[in-house]
Amino acid sequence: MKIIFINTLRVLMLFIFIFSCGISCVVYEDTLVDWWIPVGVVLIVVIATIPFYKGWIWLTTMDDKVINCCCHLVCVGAISCVLFLGGNYWFADSASAHEEEVMVQNKYIETHKKSRRVGRHRYVPDGVRKEYYLQVTFENGNVETLHVSPSTYNKTKTGRSKILTLQKGLFGLPVITKGL
Repeated sequence: MKIIFINTLRVLMLFIFIFSCGISCVVYEDTLVDWWIPVGVVLIVVIATIPFYKGWIWLTTMDDKVINCCCHLVCVGAISCVLFLGGNYWFADSASAHEEEVMVQNKYIETHKKSRRVGRHRYVPDGVRKEYYLQVTFENGNVETLHVSPSTYNKTKTGRSKILTLQKGLFGLPVITKGL
C-alpha cells in the first residue's frame, strides 16, 4: 500500500511540475516584465529553502545531495514561479485599470512546420502552424513583442495606435487584461 501511495505522489508531482511550467509561460506572456525578474524571485525562493533539500528523498529514492538539490531546484522553482507570476496576474488590482495607447511598430507571422508520425521511425509533413506577433512601443518608450490572436493581428495596422487595458498586479508588475 505504501509503494502505491509513493508512486501516486510521484506522478502527482510530475503533473504539478508540468502544469506549473505551462501556466507560468501563459501568464508571462501577458505580464510586462523583463525575464530576469521572475527568474531572480524564483532563485531567491529556491536558495532560501535549500536547507529542506532532504525532503525530496521520497521522490528521488536516493540520499545523494546533488540529485536532491537539483530536484528541489526544479520542483520548488516551478511552483514558486507560478505562484509569483500567477499571483501577480490573478490578484491584480482592478481599481488600477487604465487604458494605454501603444504604437504598433511591426507585425509579423512565424510559421512552424508540423509533422506526424506514421511509423516507428518515420515522420511526414502535416501542414504548418502560424503564430502572430505585434511589436509595440508603450508611452514610456518600452518596446515589447506581444503574441496575439489571428483576429487581432488582422485588425491591426502597422504605424497605427492600439489601446491596451493594463492593471497593476499584486506584486506591482503591470499585466495586460484587454486588447490582445
